[in-house]
Amino acid sequence: MIRGVARIATLALGLLVAAAVAPTTAQEQKGTLIFAVESLGAQTLDPILEGRPGNAVYQAVMYDSLVGFNFEKGGVGPGVAERWELSPDGLSWTFFIRPGQVFHNGDKLTAHDVKFSLERQMSQGSLAAAAATMRRTIKSIEVVNELTVQVNTNSPQIGLPAGLSRAVAPEGAIMPKNYIEKVGDEEYRKNPIGSGPWKFKRNVKGDRIEFEAVTHNHWRGRPHFKELHILLVPEESTRVAMVRTGEAAIASIGPETMLSAARAGLEVLSVPGTMQAIFQFYGAYKPENKDLPIAKPRVRQALSLAIDRKQIIEHVMNGKARMPHPFATFAYTDFFSAAKWEKWANENYRYDPALAKKILAEEGYPNGFELKFANTALPGTQFMVDIGTALADMWTKIGVKVTLKHYEWGSFAPLERGDQAQLLGWASMYRTAGRPDAPWRYDGAFSPESTQRLLGHKEHCGDICQEYVKTYRALIAELDREKRTALTDKMVEIVANSWTVIPIIEGMGYYAINTRKVGQFAPIAGRHELGDVFERVPRPEQKAWPKK
Repeated sequence: MIRGVARIATLALGLLVAAAVAPTTAQEQKGTLIFAVESLGAQTLDPILEGRPGNAVYQAVMYDSLVGFNFEKGGVGPGVAERWELSPDGLSWTFFIRPGQVFHNGDKLTAHDVKFSLERQMSQGSLAAAAATMRRTIKSIEVVNELTVQVNTNSPQIGLPAGLSRAVAPEGAIMPKNYIEKVGDEEYRKNPIGSGPWKFKRNVKGDRIEFEAVTHNHWRGRPHFKELHILLVPEESTRVAMVRTGEAAIASIGPETMLSAARAGLEVLSVPGTMQAIFQFYGAYKPENKDLPIAKPRVRQALSLAIDRKQIIEHVMNGKARMPHPFATFAYTDFFSAAKWEKWANENYRYDPALAKKILAEEGYPNGFELKFANTALPGTQFMVDIGTALADMWTKIGVKVTLKHYEWGSFAPLERGDQAQLLGWASMYRTAGRPDAPWRYDGAFSPESTQRLLGHKEHCGDICQEYVKTYRALIAELDREKRTALTDKMVEIVANSWTVIPIIEGMGYYAINTRKVGQFAPIAGRHELGDVFERVPRPEQKAWPKK
């Protein structure tokens, strides 16, 4: 079976290489592509200091990932590595590096850079969500030759390539070994270099990040514009006005702005199946929180039953969303019984406030309880704040007294790190991205050694936490397709029945576009952020948008 998986992976990825985007012919690069976004996250260009949203918005433009996208269909495809193979014993993956790649200072990209980058991502100083997972699962990394690297694992890791793909996670970003070792971390963070189609020019904290196009034919595509500026513009109405006047070419928007943007003559680009808006609970498992209402799974379930998701879809999302599957799963999720879980979700995520009140009374809260709720939005999903406000209103109707505190994402993200002291006993809005590989997202949220550790910490891992760990470890080691699907379903069931992380809606990504500034382009399926497509955006005279 293992050999079969290796042969299939090699054949499939060979076909993907043939279908990958070919370098464009030499062309004039001119003008500046301006993108207005509501958040720049931590606004750092060091991949080990930024989580997924920032990486996908602005780090993706200057860094390539070991494994990339299938640009046409979404999901995993070739990247810095053009193909990869699983060993017969299932304990190592060999990655074959695309020849001819260079960093922005002219240094060749080799297997030594790949080894250095993965080890840096899994170092103790890394804030990468999967750093602990990488340390636990990766035994060693070996440079076979200049264009071949072998990653040895402690147990079979069939999902490893997906976990090193920007289609799933940012941990595969490739950094320049020689440059970082020469100048040191501090200087590198001031003047970073990567191997992507855009090179760093300037970072103005709280304002913008500017990039300049590479002039060679990059394998991801040679940029049509000479420069790319990503601007921080928190106010959505300002972003739309900037696109309308031509001050910006593209801006992230929410569904509530989609109709007005279209009426203003702007093109509206939507990316389906890109995310779930969710709410989740922090520290519910901790002994010191055992007397809090949110420590009880049925109370958490009651809060879900009090949510009218269809009303949120229609009135907050303007109908451009759908009922969700369970946490971090979608119709296209690999090794997952999507139809079965869609039926489960339609039943369990129904609106039933009467049952919600009944459960609260049975659990000892006939008059409700007090709940602290952090309302925040990850980059590109500002509508999450409106969803969070709607949740608070719906919970009030079943007697829950909600203390709502709004956070900009850049100030909220650090609260999740370390001991999470300011969030213990709280609930918050959150987002999970649309990716085909569910285990990666589950591990980042529920592993006792992860950043979020929502089911338990390594010092306080109760029955549900231990059952999750046992199931997850069996899943990532399983190579048989049917058994892997059964274990994925079991993992989803454990988390779904814990009511610790609860999906609200499955949403889309939305962008307002000035057709006088940029030509027609397509996003990557399931990929909310545009960081991996800016080099594919043409100037308007190169490819006009179809007339409406």
